[in-house]
Amino acid sequence: MNQKSNNLLPFELACYEIYDNGYDPLNTIREFWSQHTINDCQENLWVLFENYRKGEGQQDIIDVKQMHAFLMKLCRVLIAYFLVHFRKIEIDAVPFAFTQSAEVITADLEAKQRIHSFFNRIAE
Repeated sequence: MNQKSNNLLPFELACYEIYDNGYDPLNTIREFWSQHTINDCQENLWVLFENYRKGEGQQDIIDVKQMHAFLMKLCRVLIAYFLVHFRKIEIDAVPFAFTQSAEVITADLEAKQRIHSFFNRIAE
């Protein structure tokens, strides 16, 4: 198997994990948000976009492994969210433990809302 196939195999396997006995998409979602912040996600995706835009690959093997691990978790959580919506699984009452406190998350969201409103006023 060539290197390109080796890199794709974990992504393919992530798609089939949903058929494992005991798989619960809510647990996958809970686990993801207990380990990552939304800002972590934005930063990782920005790095990927910039590397893609510049046509550069990540050079440091540790960075490559960390990014690969993050992308695998992101892939799994997207599949889990899809299943929650497709199967109409109730998610509203499910408790989540986030990496940041509710106060920090709320303050960050409110700050982003103010920035969004500011730029919308300028655009008008």
